[in-house]
Amino acid sequence: MKRTVLLIVLIFLLLGTLAVSAQTQDPKLYVKTVGIMKILNHALGYKVLYLKSSMEVGEFYVPHSWFKAGGKAELILGNGPAYPYFSVFYREGKFDHIKLYAPENIQHLAWGRLKRQAGDSSKFEVETLDLEF
Repeated sequence: MKRTVLLIVLIFLLLGTLAVSAQTQDPKLYVKTVGIMKILNHALGYKVLYLKSSMEVGEFYVPHSWFKAGGKAELILGNGPAYPYFSVFYREGKFDHIKLYAPENIQHLAWGRLKRQAGDSSKFEVETLDLEF
């Protein structure tokens, strides 16, 4: 009986230790999630329009080159009332990566097309995102 109780206590201690270590695995990672107003598709990437806390429209550009395995961006398609939105991840106060959660149906009102204009390539030549919320 004592062995069983001791074994159960050890299991709970082990599970508690694992839970605490999972929570403190990367404490320097900060995530900010914001709703998207519009995602404009372009040959070079996406232009994303979002509403800042000041009720102004913010924008940023995400090049297609970021959407690769281990890259700086991920596009997650789905359905639901929360779509579209994005989560931007900061590690130690600096931009790390972004996840765009977009509607699966490209006919959704959140999707749009960005017409080609002179100077587009410079807008998509970004190394990091400096967003205002």
